[in-house]
Amino acid sequence: MQLIFFDEAKDDKDYPVYHIGGVCIDEADLADVEARITLLAEKSFGNAVLDRGTEFHAAEIFHRKAHFKSWEDFGARLDLLKEFVEILSLKQVGLIDIQINSAKLHACQSASDIAFMFLCERSNQLMQARRKMGMLIGDRDTDSSAAKCAISLSSYRVNGTEFQYGQRITNLVDSVHFTHSHLSRFLQLADVYTWLKQFRHRNKGSENLRHQALFDILNAQDTDLGPTKYKEWPR
Repeated sequence: MQLIFFDEAKDDKDYPVYHIGGVCIDEADLADVEARITLLAEKSFGNAVLDRGTEFHAAEIFHRKAHFKSWEDFGARLDLLKEFVEILSLKQVGLIDIQINSAKLHACQSASDIAFMFLCERSNQLMQARRKMGMLIGDRDTDSSAAKCAISLSSYRVNGTEFQYGQRITNLVDSVHFTHSHLSRFLQLADVYTWLKQFRHRNKGSENLRHQALFDILNAQDTDLGPTKYKEWPR
C-alpha cells in the first residue's frame, strides 16, 4: 500500500494558477520519512508533539509568520526549508504535480474540481506502474469540500474520470481521507512541496535576493523535485 498526501495552493487575481501537490510514500518508508520531519520539529521547537504550535507551513517559514514570527534570521528559515527540500528529494518520496491554468478555463469550469480529477488520474497511473494500491489523504478544509472529493473519487472509480479521454480509477482504494494538517507531518511535507512548486512558477525571473537564495537551493545539483507524475492543463 502507498499513501498519497496532497495539498493545494489556490489561485488569485494576481496569480491565476491553481496547484495541487502530492507526496507518495510506501507504507514501508513511512516511519523513516516521518522520523526525519519529527527531528526538524524537535530542532525547531524543542517539542515534536503534533499541535498547531509545531506545525510547518512553507509560506509561514519563508515570510516569518505565525509561530515563525520570532525567527528574525532569514538564513535559519532558509536552512529549515533546505532540510525539507532534502526530504522531498529522497528516492522513497514520489512527487505528483498538478497545475491548472485557471485564466484559460471557461466560466463554468472549476479549477479545484479539475485539479482533483487529474490528481486521481496521475495517482492511479503511478500505482499501476508500481503495481500497488494507493490511498489519498488530504488536508481538511471544510466538511463540504471533503465530502465533495470523496463523492468525486467514488464516481471516478465506478464510471471513470471526465473529459474525452477519461480513465478508470482501479488502483486507489476506499475514500479520500482527510485530517487537519497540524495533525500530520506528511500533510505538512505536502504543503511545503506544493508551496515550493507555486513559488518557483510564480517568481520565475525575479531578481529579489531572498527569492534568489531559495532558487539556489531548488537548483542545487543534489536537489531533485522533479515530479514522478505531473499534469499541466490547459496549455
